[in-house]
Amino acid sequence: MIAAFSPFVALRYLLTRRINLLAMLGVTFAVWASILVDSVFTGFVGEIRRDVSRATPELILTDLPLDTGYEPLRSALEADDAVAATAPRLRHHGLLQPVRTPGGRAPGAEGAELHFDHMQSGFALLLGIDPLREAAVTPLHEWVARSETVLAARHVALPASAVLDEPDPLRRAQLLVPDDVEWLARRRAGLRVDGARAEHRSTWPGVLLGWRRLAYAPWLREGDPLDLLSAASVPTTGGAPQLRTHRLRLAFAGWFATSYRAFDETTALLPIEALRTMLGHDLADPDSIDLVTDVAIRLHPAARGDLGAVARRLQAAAQRALPPGSPPCIVLDWQQQNTVFLGAVATEQAMMQFVLFVVMLVAAFVIYAVLHMMVVQKWKDIGILAALGGTPRAIGAVFLLCGVVVATLGSALGTAFGVLSALHLNDANEWLFARTGLELFPRALFDLQRVPVRLEPAWLSTVALGAVLLALLTALLPARKAARMNPVQALAHE
Repeated sequence: MIAAFSPFVALRYLLTRRINLLAMLGVTFAVWASILVDSVFTGFVGEIRRDVSRATPELILTDLPLDTGYEPLRSALEADDAVAATAPRLRHHGLLQPVRTPGGRAPGAEGAELHFDHMQSGFALLLGIDPLREAAVTPLHEWVARSETVLAARHVALPASAVLDEPDPLRRAQLLVPDDVEWLARRRAGLRVDGARAEHRSTWPGVLLGWRRLAYAPWLREGDPLDLLSAASVPTTGGAPQLRTHRLRLAFAGWFATSYRAFDETTALLPIEALRTMLGHDLADPDSIDLVTDVAIRLHPAARGDLGAVARRLQAAAQRALPPGSPPCIVLDWQQQNTVFLGAVATEQAMMQFVLFVVMLVAAFVIYAVLHMMVVQKWKDIGILAALGGTPRAIGAVFLLCGVVVATLGSALGTAFGVLSALHLNDANEWLFARTGLELFPRALFDLQRVPVRLEPAWLSTVALGAVLLALLTALLPARKAARMNPVQALAHE
């Protein structure tokens, strides 16, 4: 008996049985799907994490006691060599409503009673910022400038707001719109205008809204007046807190776009001094404080290697700056600030990879079924090989080689097709959209110009080698059955 007969017999079985092609195609499809789906999902996750980090400070000091001032915290934090800049923040909630015209109807309010979305109702998470300091901590200018690109992709031609380009720092700190813009807005709203257009000076603090509100307020124009309605608990002379409502007139100063959906949908940016005044801490009042609920922090690049140690050090410094007996404050990095959202994304990615593993198991089961059926059909052939001197090991190697060849070819083809599909996915998406108006991946749903694709070499090798190893394990069972065949029983089998 030829010692190396196993490869020759295995090759003959592979070429004469077309069902082997089905097994190879199963492996090819499983590998192709694993590479393509994971590359797209990894690209989306990368975009999501980038958008979240762009909309979030590197570190933020939060959980501060009520009526905490910014200046003591600023001094304590900026004394650390790792801190490059800090910015005060004041969080609150409120309702933004357009100022009603003399006719009694707010612009764009037709049919508003049919809508119950929180954006349509005007609910907003108010974020009071100091534009002069915020721009040193977060990409505030990029948020505003990016709105023009995002809106243009949706066929809305609106220039980016210029309030952050105001040369006067006092006007920029209040996000004031140009004087003539506010004068025209007052005329449109039917409000009183004092003096001529050239003599008017803007007085309404500006507010920047996330671009996603445009769908619910397409009539908004720069300078349009908005009323901010809010409530806050304030202490009374008797010491018991009392809930009081507040109203503040603002001017719409423009849109911003971070591409972090949760931030763009709900947040309104307004000057921190305007929000402080509304909450009873006017800058002109000597008894008032520079009220903050959070402090955003940007680090020097050299200090970003160990955020945990820096955060603990800054938390201790801030705690010492607070009044004795204050509850513990905390310092969170950008991922900890979005733990729930990023955790949900990571869980979805893990579930997706589990589903792809199940697809791979199905492909392996197809190989097992094909080889098992081959062993049953070649029962007498196995007996003949054994009678001619074939060892159990060599007979088992015939079917093991069949499984390895099928898995290797399927894995190689699947890897090649997966990489090519990922590299040309956007071309295929553009072609399909140009001819049918359909998209494989609706980019507008995720504020993307192109489908993000990211090929991970580690995942490519894991999938390719994993498919071969999994097929090898499944091929062992029918190969072992063939190797243990009794040649007498095999030759007598009908």
